[in-house]
Amino acid sequence: MTSTVVITKLDGTTYDLNELGFHVKKFDVPYPNFQYTFQLMSTYHNLLVDKVVQQTTISLVLDITANDTNDFELQKLKLRRILSSNEEFYVQTMRMPFLRWKVVADTFTPAQNNSFWRASDVQINLECTESYAETVATTLTPMNATSGLWSFGLELPSNKKLEYEFNNQTEFDFMNLGIIPLNADERPVRIIFKGNANNLKITNTTTNQSYSISGSLSKNDTLEIVGLVPIINGSQAYGRCNHAYLDFEVGKNHLRIEGSSDFNIKFDTRFYY
Repeated sequence: MTSTVVITKLDGTTYDLNELGFHVKKFDVPYPNFQYTFQLMSTYHNLLVDKVVQQTTISLVLDITANDTNDFELQKLKLRRILSSNEEFYVQTMRMPFLRWKVVADTFTPAQNNSFWRASDVQINLECTESYAETVATTLTPMNATSGLWSFGLELPSNKKLEYEFNNQTEFDFMNLGIIPLNADERPVRIIFKGNANNLKITNTTTNQSYSISGSLSKNDTLEIVGLVPIINGSQAYGRCNHAYLDFEVGKNHLRIEGSSDFNIKFDTRFYY
């Protein structure tokens, strides 16, 4: 049986709905849901002053199949366990296995078809609070065809290999392949730095933002920057930074490293569509 929709729990447990007897008939994902705020400027003119993305509702329609009446009840229990929304879970369609949505399920009622051992056209609404899909892979996953986690539909360039790890390069480009910015207060890029440095400074010249760490670092030290917080060798070191942050615009971001010429730096993130 062809796989269509897969549910993945936060602990990594996966459920293939078709393989488990839940025949998926529809999986429709709407475009992101924007809410706009306008200000009346004059009789014939309004000004767009703000916009925010609200949650998106994904429509999942399936049939529940079973072997007999008792098995039908067990199937309903199984589906309840799979779609339990005590915590968020991921859903993905195998038509695009490289993307997934983090969701919770609204309440639903699987009505039995008369005396038959099935329920047809069970409508399940999956609420996606972030509205956007994320890549299953991160930038530390090899970007090649053999991994099966990247696709040309994600705007991967065909004429060059993208890099997200750099050795002793004081200037380089970071490509945000998604359709929204990677902002430090929303979807921070994890930056991992190892090297000899004195008063390290990382600048994104595209956004005109700089993040600096005072004092010295050696190759035995591991610096991680997640949003606003620097972590050195597993301990928070907020007092050593300039209390700034780094955002990454859609497309190319040009970065510059100062205070070190002997280092390895890598960027760990997903992209959002």
